[in-house]
Amino acid sequence: MKLWGIFTVAVLMSLTSTACVGGWVEESSSTSKDLYAVFGVSSGDVFAVGAGGTVLRRQNAKWRELDSGTSEDLYGVWGTADDHVVVVGENCAALEYDGPVEPPEEGEPPPDLHALNVASCGNFRDLDGDLDNGNAFVVGERTASQWYGGGGLSNGRDFSERMQGVSMQVNDEIHACGDEGAYYRKHDGSWTLTSVTVCGVELVDGQCPEGHEASPILWDVWASAAGEGALVGSSGGVWRLPPPAEGGWESEYTDFDADLMAVSGYVDEKSGKATMFAAGNKGVLIRISPEKVIREAPGTHADLYGIWVSRDGSEVYAVGQAGTIVHLSR
Repeated sequence: MKLWGIFTVAVLMSLTSTACVGGWVEESSSTSKDLYAVFGVSSGDVFAVGAGGTVLRRQNAKWRELDSGTSEDLYGVWGTADDHVVVVGENCAALEYDGPVEPPEEGEPPPDLHALNVASCGNFRDLDGDLDNGNAFVVGERTASQWYGGGGLSNGRDFSERMQGVSMQVNDEIHACGDEGAYYRKHDGSWTLTSVTVCGVELVDGQCPEGHEASPILWDVWASAAGEGALVGSSGGVWRLPPPAEGGWESEYTDFDADLMAVSGYVDEKSGKATMFAAGNKGVLIRISPEKVIREAPGTHADLYGIWVSRDGSEVYAVGQAGTIVHLSR
């Protein structure tokens, strides 16, 4: 896991946060490094990761930096509890946080996160997992996808394309997406591939003229346990899940063309329907409701690279360029 224009900053709330349009609040991260991903284990205990080994934790409404023990760029974060979080990133970086680290009797304390063994080295881009079973799936370069089941990463599967995003709400039910418009789903033990294409010119008699089809980068995916969700990608593309059984798969109409980099969602308990939030370049942030796509106003023009929505939809966090963090509490 991009709207420009009418985002304005409202009044200063405190030394650490600023109220924004539409209920969004910009929070102080105390870092100027880019943040690429965010994940919460509860509404108030949230982790964000980013460039140069940056790992932040939010507690008591304040963000503080943890010692990751690495300088690699970190792109994915996921966990099952506030003392069990997994982080992945560039050059085989796979780290685990398992609570406060007590210093030894003599010497400096170890890093707050410790390195995990990996089955094969690669550049990891995302991970997601089943909160009930504690298993997660890691994606990245073609040969980098692996399983996390506690203690380290084990062999997953090879993909023909570089994977950018993954969603796994139920054990072994996986949605993965990436370059060349590739969308993979693992369901009932089998993998299927659906390719997304876009037309660079106006359709003629409902068809894309020869030579004008292109394959977008699908930056992220989120899907509920029932398989309802969305893919997001190049030029503001939003493709609802599940894809149609037959015919073309057209993107949801949006009136902006900035890349959407991340998506996350929740399922309403009463209706059983999924609602998602997606974030991207130029401060674009949208709500993908069952009926339509709605622009949000997070109050920033900074590129947004990661987003997380709590399981009940009450909290949304988006992170991005130069330490930007925006938060919506509903």
